Order: sequence, then structure tokens, then C-alpha cells
Amino acid sequence: MNTLPPARPDGPAPLILTGSSQYLSTCSLVLQAVRIPHDYDREASRLSVPDPFARQALYHLDTYFVENRGWPEAPPPAKRLTTTGNPPTILMIGALVIFYLVTGPWESRSIWFQTGAINSAAIRDSGQWWRLVTALTLHADLVHLLGNSIIGGFLVHLLNRTVGAGLSFFLLITCGTLGNLLNILARDQLHLSVGFSTSIFAAIGIFSGIRAVAGRRPALRDILAPLGAGAGLLAMLGVSGERTDLGAHLFGFACGIAAGLLLSRLDTEGLAADNRIQAVLFALTAIIILVCWNLAFDQAAGVIL
Repeated sequence: MNTLPPARPDGPAPLILTGSSQYLSTCSLVLQAVRIPHDYDREASRLSVPDPFARQALYHLDTYFVENRGWPEAPPPAKRLTTTGNPPTILMIGALVIFYLVTGPWESRSIWFQTGAINSAAIRDSGQWWRLVTALTLHADLVHLLGNSIIGGFLVHLLNRTVGAGLSFFLLITCGTLGNLLNILARDQLHLSVGFSTSIFAAIGIFSGIRAVAGRRPALRDILAPLGAGAGLLAMLGVSGERTDLGAHLFGFACGIAAGLLLSRLDTEGLAADNRIQAVLFALTAIIILVCWNLAFDQAAGVIL
């Protein structure tokens, strides 16, 4: 710790300060501000003040360090993305694979796609809102499924370990559903789509949102860096291919950012470690999916009858 020398009786000797470069630089700035001549020798790590100004220099330095004691306040440690346990990622991604084996690829005569795919006209005009959820569980073909399973599997696993499997499952379905809804509201023409990729880009958005405000007082660059990284992944993974639904990816990413910003204000470590909450959220999300598919088949049965 650097300290000022004790006040001394009047004498011909100059005031000499020694210490770290940071301490001496601060002293030099204070003396410059009050226009007191001094000599700061960085190589020798020494600052000297001529005798006629020594008492005045001591007064201003003492005053400065007393008034600024404990400032600036040390920033809190950035919220870490902690990981916990071995989440059931294989179960979650495996469920998509098994479901594809049941539904098969997208065919116009398939009851699964007739009742469960995104159909903007059916959602807007007939109130078939469950399609916003059921479409997340369907895939157009094997390539579509493998892309979402491989890329999505990594992101889902990391999100599971960060916030817990139950909360992760809930956020993926919720943000994916909202992303699909916003994508439809933003379009005027008929729109058909399926796939879990809206939720995958929501996961990217969640991580970006959490990182953007990881500290209490993040600088602008700390906010923009993770958002830019997420946008880069969106541009790299979410815009290629004729059948890529860029709108759904973009809105899923945006919903994920909002969720990540909210999570940054919560105790994610505590939530991830609370097995009861995780189990409830996991079960609730599974029930939501089952209820939506039940509504889809009830609608189909009504049409057939």
C-alpha cells in the first residue's frame, strides 16, 4: 500500500514520494490539476516537489486520497455461465429423431403435417394456435432433422447445463413458439413451415442476452460483443438454403435475447440446482406439447367427421 509521508516541520528538503507507477501517476495528476510544479521520474519511480510547494502539495494530496478512499467501487464479478450435472440432452434430441421416424418426411397427405405444420392462414383465420408449438417437433426431411439435431444438440446441451434441463426445455419451446408467431404476424402471404431450428436460434439468443449484461454496469462494447457474436452465428447458420426460414430464425433469435436478458437478472445458478423446479418445468413443457398435438388431432377428427 502506498502512503503519503507524514507532515514534517518546515525545512529546505523537497517533498519526495515513492511507490507504484499507478500511485505516482495519480499524485502527478492531482498536482497538475492544482498547478503545483513537480518532477515525476518514471524510471526511478519517484516524484519530487520543490520545497516552497511541499506543504501545499501534501495538503492537496492528503485531501484527494481521503475524499476518494474506497472509490471507484469495485465492480461485482461478472455472472458466470455455470454448468451443472449431466442433463438429458440425448433424451430431448432423441425424441425429435424418434418422432421423425413416426411422422416421416413432409408429405401433403400426411396427417401429421396437415394438422401440425405452420400454416399462417389456419393460425390467423381459424385460430389454430397449437401449430406454433407442434411445428417445432416436425422436420421436412432427414437432412433437415440431422442439421437441427447436430447443431441443436450442442447448443441444447450447453443450455441444459447452464440453466437446467427443465428451464432450458421450457425456454426453447416458449421462445420457439413466440418466434413462429412473430414470423407469421410479419408476413402477409401464405406461409408453411416446420422445424426445431427456431428454438435453436432462440438458444443462441439466450446466451447472447445473458452475456450482454453479465456485469452490473457493462460497457457498450461488452453489450455489443455477445450480441454481435450471436448475430454472426445467425448469419452463418440461419440464412443459407432455399427452404431456410430466415424470418423464423431471426424472430427466434430476438425472443432468445429477451429471455437471456431476463435470465441475467435471476439467480440462474440457484434455478439450475433446484431439481424440483426443473422437474416441474420439464413436465409442464412436455404436457404443453402433448396438449397441442391433442388439439391438432381433435381438429383433424372434426374435419373428417
